[in-house]
Amino acid sequence: MIEITSDAIERVGTLLADVPKGAERVFASAMNRGISRVKTQAIKQVKTVYAVNGAALTKATRINITKASTGNLAGFVSFSGVKIPLYKFKVTPTKPGTGKQVRAAVKKGGSGTPFEDAFIAEMKSNGHTGVFERTGRKRFPIEEKMGLSAAQMVGNEGIIDGLEKEAQELVNERIIHEMNRILNGYGG
Repeated sequence: MIEITSDAIERVGTLLADVPKGAERVFASAMNRGISRVKTQAIKQVKTVYAVNGAALTKATRINITKASTGNLAGFVSFSGVKIPLYKFKVTPTKPGTGKQVRAAVKKGGSGTPFEDAFIAEMKSNGHTGVFERTGRKRFPIEEKMGLSAAQMVGNEGIIDGLEKEAQELVNERIIHEMNRILNGYGG
């Protein structure tokens, strides 16, 4: 959570007392810049921690943003989406039909977890390639192994803490910048 300190509120309120909605404009602009930074940095941070294919991550991620305004100084960023197929992470072998044991790593730096009964296959019905496992002793049915969703990856404690810290620093810088901008006659 990104917060604006009471000292900052008091200081900006005092300096911009003669400017209509001056303090609100400063805080809304600063918060929106912080929200924008969270949106762009989240995907970058996920790719540094997780061994996920970037295109698959982008395709499976929905980012909802609620910007701050002078009437409502709260802003939100939320991540949602479906689980990404395990095949879109670090998997060996990469091609179907090799007969080798499947190993998969969701996080970077790991050698991968072996899957005893899993195999790589390309579905003839739609051309989708994935890591599959039989659910019984017969040939069919099979189920696809899935990795994590974008929301789960962004929710990693290390990622979320880094995003909050970076956004908080940016908001604090932008408060000063936006305040100076209004005091110098820019921004209406």
